[in-house]
Amino acid sequence: MLKSKTLDMGGINRTDFTSYFLKIGGKTEDQATFNGSYWEVVVGPEKPTKLGRFNINRILITFNIEEDMFDDFIAKFNINFLRAGG
Repeated sequence: MLKSKTLDMGGINRTDFTSYFLKIGGKTEDQATFNGSYWEVVVGPEKPTKLGRFNINRILITFNIEEDMFDDFIAKFNINFLRAGG
């Protein structure tokens, strides 16, 4: 059974996400939907958003992952895109 989750990611270029999903073995025909052996991820378009004085890109990423692999997949994704400000 598939488990789904959508994340609203900001401040990261779309190409960083698409490169990541290709690097971990995903296949795509349209640079939007990436398919792996037990997962599918849809990377939405960049949407410019004003945050105070700053403009940042926001991207919706929808994960559809086999339930028994879900937590590990999301944890690895989060670690890869962990950002710290300073």
